[in-house]
Amino acid sequence: MKPDSANGTLRNRRRIGPHFPGALLSMALLAAIAGIPVGASAAPRIPNHNEDNYIPRANYLSPVAMVLSRNGLWLYVVCEDGNRVLAVNTKTRQVVRSVMVGRIPKAIALSPDGKALYVSNEQSGSVTEIDAQTFQILRTLSAGWGPVGLTTDSSGKVLYVANTLGNDVSVIDLKSGQELKRLEAGHFPEYVTLSRDGSRIYIANLLARLAPPDQPPVSELTVIDTRSQMVTARISIPGVIQMRHIAELPAAAGGYLLIPFMRPKNLNPLVQIQQGWYLTHGLAVIRPSAIDSRGPRNYQVTEVLLDDIDRYYADGFGVAVTPSGRWALVTASGANVVSVLDTAKLRQLLLRTPPVQRAELANRLDSAIHFVARRLATGRNPADVVTSPDGRFAYIANRMDDSISVVDIARTQVTSTIDLGGPGEVSIARSGERLFFDAGASFEGQMACATCHPHEGLSDGLAWSLETPQLGRDVVENRTLYGIDGTSPFKWNGMNPDLNTQDGPRTAMYIFRSQGFNAKEVSDLVTYLLSLRLPPNPHRAQDGHLTEAQLRGKAIFFRRRSNFGTLIPPADRCYYCHSPVTHYTSRVQMDVGTSTPYDTIHAFDVPQLEGVAMKPPYLHNGEALTLEQIWTEFNPEDKHGFTSDLRKDELNDLIDYLKTL
Repeated sequence: MKPDSANGTLRNRRRIGPHFPGALLSMALLAAIAGIPVGASAAPRIPNHNEDNYIPRANYLSPVAMVLSRNGLWLYVVCEDGNRVLAVNTKTRQVVRSVMVGRIPKAIALSPDGKALYVSNEQSGSVTEIDAQTFQILRTLSAGWGPVGLTTDSSGKVLYVANTLGNDVSVIDLKSGQELKRLEAGHFPEYVTLSRDGSRIYIANLLARLAPPDQPPVSELTVIDTRSQMVTARISIPGVIQMRHIAELPAAAGGYLLIPFMRPKNLNPLVQIQQGWYLTHGLAVIRPSAIDSRGPRNYQVTEVLLDDIDRYYADGFGVAVTPSGRWALVTASGANVVSVLDTAKLRQLLLRTPPVQRAELANRLDSAIHFVARRLATGRNPADVVTSPDGRFAYIANRMDDSISVVDIARTQVTSTIDLGGPGEVSIARSGERLFFDAGASFEGQMACATCHPHEGLSDGLAWSLETPQLGRDVVENRTLYGIDGTSPFKWNGMNPDLNTQDGPRTAMYIFRSQGFNAKEVSDLVTYLLSLRLPPNPHRAQDGHLTEAQLRGKAIFFRRRSNFGTLIPPADRCYYCHSPVTHYTSRVQMDVGTSTPYDTIHAFDVPQLEGVAMKPPYLHNGEALTLEQIWTEFNPEDKHGFTSDLRKDELNDLIDYLKTL
């Protein structure tokens, strides 16, 4: 379907009658569900789905990020569920101070003079500035949609904030507190660091660049020049997703950047799990070329695996290096382990591997034995890790234990645990949350639920070749877990009637290749999944007010007649499949003409539209990279809603409205 040059409408190649699945609801019932009186033509009044969905879990702290004071005496800990920052005295190993910040704080940075702390608040869209000495809040700065990683420049005059849901970086002037500009990042930018020489900001993007589903993923490390405050490089990291924290080795230790990642083999059939080759976990080792910091740079990218042949270290998260660069520590949040790396041996491995063979390291499970000095057990779901200025200790935030593990680096041992003061009792939802992040139930610890649903339930944006009777068929895009309560059935084919079926024997048999979870664990996990909520939506005003363009789009969504004046068949109306009172899904399977020769079915589960703005790619196989492509490229026969009569501006209005849901 292409725009017609004469009248600007979207014209079909041909038109066929609507497809009615066997289990169709009556038109009257669908109209009632959508809130539309039979015979009415006006759009119904619908509830404001941008209401405050925030559910505090204040009883738990969930430490996720840390920074040390310049003298190493104070450890500042961000607790995302407690919505607070704690100050821990590293000598007494006691929590001394606490201050409340915004909703779901995610990351923390210390000003170059050590006087101020900056904390990103993901669901508040803000940054809290704290006096590091008095622990008083100084001010709140506005950021973008879903701020996570942040850092100041070396002068302390500018703050860079990665907005994960906005796919951009806020550049904030700290004197005025005003945002100067936003720079385009990659897909879901989350973790940020300032280079040792202060000339560059590095941003690791959690998800791969949007691309056709039959291509392997490519992630991006975004590089910003601090002098020009412009993006100067977009470094491609092939074959990986979920890049996390970034550490930079000193020049004497090689000057490499170290970034944990997950390497999916999503184009392989799922049967590869038992051969140990469906997904792996490792480290991107990136070396900037030795060029003047103000000039253009080249970057050498090598990928090495941290997994062993018979054991996997799922969900690499935090990374830190000692001041000398002798040791690096990488947490595996799904394996409850921190790996201690001998950076000299890692460098030797890279140097003795010919450049033409370095790409092979990304697929070798016999590499880690050469440079991993030790694996240390941590608490549950280790996230961030930091090292003390004197190089004696490392501190690891155990997100699901509300604790900090203390590592004696010289002895390479966990010598103590700091209790941050969370509740002793484990609720049902907390038990399920622990299971969600733990890879222990899968074959050789290859994956947790969070491995394919990062960011606490997000889709990883990939299409996966799940095991079916015909291998390589029915490749489907991963779906988000946010706001799925009340949207059953599950799976794109709609075969799982509830989450207990989805996450019970099916997961054990086809995904984990293990005994999986027992009945109580499945129940706990489901309780946690049903608690997940969509983040605030910046495309819709807090009071539910719609812009003129969004109102026009809403009228198109609920229209009954085409621009030609003809009555649109009920099954071709948007609200027919996407009812506003049932999360914008009919909860049945529909054939909207999007099946391919690689699919063994034609009707797919109707997905809910709430939060659709943050869920690309689209369609069951992820073929549509944008909302616009759904109708401009993948709806040639008007089976996915009647849209061939829409002008370009009308389609834009419809999309503007959909983004508010």
